[in-house]
Amino acid sequence: MSNEENLRNELQQISGTLQQFEEYSKQLQTQLETLRSFILDLSRSKSTLVNLKEEKNPEETLMQLGSGIMLKAKPLDTKNVLYSVGAGIVVTKPVDDAIISIDKRIEEVEKESLTLVDQLNQIANQMGSLEQKGQTLIQQLQGPAPAQYDPSLVS
Repeated sequence: MSNEENLRNELQQISGTLQQFEEYSKQLQTQLETLRSFILDLSRSKSTLVNLKEEKNPEETLMQLGSGIMLKAKPLDTKNVLYSVGAGIVVTKPVDDAIISIDKRIEEVEKESLTLVDQLNQIANQMGSLEQKGQTLIQQLQGPAPAQYDPSLVS
């Protein structure tokens, strides 16, 4: 196999690897957006619980039903909430404990987000290195640039 064929094969491998990195990067960005949305949802829940806790005699509150639909409701118990612990299991927790649990969830999700951001940065660095290597290979395939005539240099 000639040197030119080797360079073309290597360039093709770099191109394929860059495409794989691009797809993986898109997946990570989607996951990151999902986590950011989850953090926003947790923050809203925490804010609602803090407001409920501070309200001494709540008469009416808005209850989120989903899809932007809310219902006015009178809370029967402002000291405890139903809290999903996963796998369809719901437990009764005091409001303060629920707030602490939400804070822990937010912290965990933020750590996971930072891990994804770190992975995205590593991928970007690897892609940058591969792109530079690809540019070098392209220059090698094209050969040295022909000399150009610059009339301003002639007296």
